[in-house]
Amino acid sequence: MFLCKGKRQIRLTTIYALKMKTRKRIDRFLEDAVVRFAGWIAKSNWRGKERDCINIFATNFLLPAVSPTAAIKNYSQVRVECGVPQPPCFNRPSCSKDLVIWRNPLDVAWDANWLPVNVPWVVMEWKTRRKGRFDAMFDDHDLHWLTEFSKLNPDSFGYAVTVDFRKTTRNVHCAKINRGRVRIKRSLVRRDAG
Repeated sequence: MFLCKGKRQIRLTTIYALKMKTRKRIDRFLEDAVVRFAGWIAKSNWRGKERDCINIFATNFLLPAVSPTAAIKNYSQVRVECGVPQPPCFNRPSCSKDLVIWRNPLDVAWDANWLPVNVPWVVMEWKTRRKGRFDAMFDDHDLHWLTEFSKLNPDSFGYAVTVDFRKTTRNVHCAKINRGRVRIKRSLVRRDAG
């Protein structure tokens, strides 16, 4: 199958392959950052609330890896508390999300009429557990929102991240949501066997 553009023909399979390569790069970039963050949380005595975790993750684990050759090329692609279009099954047309990655620097959700029409590359929702008992590893609302968002926008995906400070062994849990499917990352911290 070919896509014609003037006299030039571009194979759709080549476009698909490039899209998948880019998708794998951003996925690996973010997962590596979450694993580094989880390792740091497990070893440190630091503790913070949700916003603190998001900001430490962005400034200490995402931004240092930004470079012209990385999946994220510019600091302005990374936003905290950023407005995004909301799936239609929710009441409002837009909402703020904890951490958002845009495909290009300076991308925003809004069009010329201030309607939320532009879709980000990645949306990350965060929660912290500081005390009490929780039956679920992830917040139900976050999973529902990310699932609906990723169904509606198959070229974008989401992560749900929970930082658990309740026990002496501090854990970071992560799930990737892609095209409406949730995949939980089982082991984020490598434990030495000795």
